[in-house]
Amino acid sequence: MLVKYRDSFQKIVMGLLSFIPGLKDIDRINHELEWYAATDDRNLYLQKNEDGDFIGLVGVEKQDKYLMIHHLAFIPQQQTKENENQIFNSLANYYPDLQMMGTIETTPALARWEKEKNE
Repeated sequence: MLVKYRDSFQKIVMGLLSFIPGLKDIDRINHELEWYAATDDRNLYLQKNEDGDFIGLVGVEKQDKYLMIHHLAFIPQQQTKENENQIFNSLANYYPDLQMMGTIETTPALARWEKEKNE
């Protein structure tokens, strides 16, 4: 289940973002949080597992006909294809009129999901 970011989740989000290569520095992570907060077209969502624990996050930006997937991160033991697919399925339900696109970093996971969805 995806939960929209709130300020009370800041430490959790910062921890999850730190698992992304290139986002190890606290200043860089704060910059990313500010970037998402700068406009309503950008959102961070946290993924909860069936026990109610946060296990991952996805950062998105709405653009005309597209939903750009900027960040996708999980705690290491939860980095699975099934968890990635759950996030993408939830996003497809939240934004049914938008085509999802990925960055260089997120495209491989998105492509795996699209391939499975179309099989």
